[in-house]
Amino acid sequence: MSIMVRSFDRFDEAAAFDPASGELGPRTRAGSPPPGQAPAGHYGELGGVPVVLYRTAGGLRLRLGERDVAVDAHLEIRHERSADRCLLTVGTTTLAYPAPDTLTDPEDDPTAFAEAEDFDMGLFVANVAGDPGRREAVYR
Repeated sequence: MSIMVRSFDRFDEAAAFDPASGELGPRTRAGSPPPGQAPAGHYGELGGVPVVLYRTAGGLRLRLGERDVAVDAHLEIRHERSADRCLLTVGTTTLAYPAPDTLTDPEDDPTAFAEAEDFDMGLFVANVAGDPGRREAVYR
């Protein structure tokens, strides 16, 4: 059974995602979801590796390429950033990817409530995983 996930990087893009196979369907314009089908996650790419953070009836999950893990209090996730590179470590798996290049420093962004995680899916994943309240509430 597929769920709808939205692109982390492209505001108007969504895709069907099959959690069992890890297959991400064709990308489409997001628009408004049909009633009862709110987005169940986000997808993107970090260092060439497909990443999907999503929720099913079984809880919050993270797919990194072929690896799929439950995002709970037992999973260690760390994010590190240098000037031009980021590292996302999930358990024993580390993804290196170029630091997101934003035109405006998030601290100076005129958009209300803009934060660094809005531009970096790896940081978003680490922040959600590290906060029990967000972990429980996201994609509900």
